[in-house]
Amino acid sequence: MANGVSRPAGVTLVGVIIVLSGLLGVLLGVLGLFNLNDEVGAGLWGVIVSLVIGVIYLLVAKGIFDGNRISRLIVAILTVINLLKGVSYLFAGREIIVNGLIDIIIALIILYLLFGGRARIFFASS
Repeated sequence: MANGVSRPAGVTLVGVIIVLSGLLGVLLGVLGLFNLNDEVGAGLWGVIVSLVIGVIYLLVAKGIFDGNRISRLIVAILTVINLLKGVSYLFAGREIIVNGLIDIIIALIILYLLFGGRARIFFASS
């Protein structure tokens, strides 16, 4: 609860999705450590990046749950990037037009959930 304002269900949903993404990144990073063999280089960097991004996602999710405006901004920036990727898919060819539409719809839903009525009040009160 941010200053007495309860967290909207949509913000909780976005936070849970971010937590799941973060846990997946950490899990893939840890599994990658066991799969490196004696290879040091690109494989190791990929594992490190996966671990770091997973931890960052978990920290951002904590901020989303707490009503942190910086966390909301980070998610908004990443969502707009995904939205632009979806738009670019619309012009790339028939096979990925559906992927582009799905990316656009999900991005718009996330932005609405983070900046819509109750969410605006929740983040403003922290």
